[in-house]
Amino acid sequence: MRKTKGIIAAVIVTILLIGGALAFQQNHANQASEDVTATSQSVTSSSQAASATSQSRVNHKHQSSSATKKAHKTATKPKNSTSSTNDRHHSSKAQVKTQSSAATSTKKRRATKQSAVAASKTARKAKSTKAAVAEKKVYLVVSGYKKTFFKGNVVIHGSATAFSVLQASKLKVVYQNGASVYVSSINGLAQNDVKVGSGWKYKVNNKFIDKAANLKRVSAGDRVHWYFTTAGY
Repeated sequence: MRKTKGIIAAVIVTILLIGGALAFQQNHANQASEDVTATSQSVTSSSQAASATSQSRVNHKHQSSSATKKAHKTATKPKNSTSSTNDRHHSSKAQVKTQSSAATSTKKRRATKQSAVAASKTARKAKSTKAAVAEKKVYLVVSGYKKTFFKGNVVIHGSATAFSVLQASKLKVVYQNGASVYVSSINGLAQNDVKVGSGWKYKVNNKFIDKAANLKRVSAGDRVHWYFTTAGY
């Protein structure tokens, strides 16, 4: 009877030990499972945190890229504005240049017109002067021995004389100068060439003048005749 009780007690103790061991193992397994779960949750949290960080970086990069694009657009706009300003500046310069060219052309036309007017006035003045000079003419005839050396109008200036009119004919004149001029040869025909006593005389308006030729004044429209005479008068 005591042996049976001892066996039963040993079986009970064994069952308790086995149960305790199983309970300890179960408890340990539960703790391990909890640790794995905690670790898995920690890993998941870390992954989520890393994902969030990566997403934050991507968003920041995207925002930075957007900001850079906006800044580039903003920086480009002033360039366009500057280009537009330059275009307006060039256009203004072109307008100023065109206006300057037009003003220069107008000045040139005015200068040309003024030059033409001045030239016209000068021409009229010259014509008037020429007409005035043309009025101061003397008709001259120079007759040699059986030959005429000169016949035509001679222009006179200022106080003309019968002698200055003869000189104006451009004939070769040989004379003795002094207070009273004496003409001895005209165009190679000299006194006494034909005969003794032959020589040069002159008339004014068909009148014989008995005085030195440089002392006889003549006026425009007069007729002066120099002639070679063999009769002495």
